[in-house]
Amino acid sequence: MDLGRATVHLFVNAVSAPRPVHMRASTILARMDYIRRLRGAPAVDEVLAAMPPALADEVRSAVVASLWVRFETVMAFIAATDKVVGRGDLALVRPMARHAARTNMPLLYRIFYKLGSVEYIMTKAAAVWHAHYDSGVATSVKVPGGLRFSIAGFATPHRIHCLTILGWAEEIVSLCEATINDAREVQCRLRGGAVCEFEIKYQQ
Repeated sequence: MDLGRATVHLFVNAVSAPRPVHMRASTILARMDYIRRLRGAPAVDEVLAAMPPALADEVRSAVVASLWVRFETVMAFIAATDKVVGRGDLALVRPMARHAARTNMPLLYRIFYKLGSVEYIMTKAAAVWHAHYDSGVATSVKVPGGLRFSIAGFATPHRIHCLTILGWAEEIVSLCEATINDAREVQCRLRGGAVCEFEIKYQQ
């Protein structure tokens, strides 16, 4: 291969390679709190021991909520938690997400949630998506009996992440003191959908 073709080949690979996605360390810290409450502090070490050493080290370094952590590291940590603390069927993902939604919310915001409507809160959550992720765009729209929350353009869609968003949305509705009638995925990019979209039906 001549130098010119090699240069073009490397450039194309660099352009086509997916950009690493990051999210806030608060996601990890909240799940560590969940593990400790459910199984005690030693269980956190069990989860980390079940992960590849390099990823486990990244999790250990996520000591401040505002730090950025690689998305794949967070997904690996959640998967390991579900396997070690749960049954390995991802059933623990949504409860962990609901716990994180409560844990990561300042007290002042909790009072505000009790006074606000679900639609208003979800709209605000979509607007500050980039405060928590460096990829994708979130939108929230009202539908009969509830709302839909969608994520478009996320660089690395992941099943665990979809379940996390669904669990988070369920808890937001509960924090607004509304009754959940139904919560489901409408479409998912992993199954050919244009976006990852979730529908929550509730009464407030």
